[in-house]
Amino acid sequence: MLVTKADNKVVGFHILSPNAGEVTQGIGIAIKCGVTKDIVDSTIGIHPTVAEEACGLDKTKEEFPDAKKTGC
Repeated sequence: MLVTKADNKVVGFHILSPNAGEVTQGIGIAIKCGVTKDIVDSTIGIHPTVAEEACGLDKTKEEFPDAKKTGC
């Protein structure tokens, strides 16, 4: 997810996975509505689907250049 520093607004999204189109469409609609990272973080990804990966991302490449997503 690409987020602005000034107001935490989500301005971009990229995912490579099975069924990525469905996840991207939902995030795309949210971006058009002005979603912020805080709003995305307050949602729950549908389990067990790849949509969980879009919620709860808490590392930035700027602060942690070698960050990796972990979990089940």
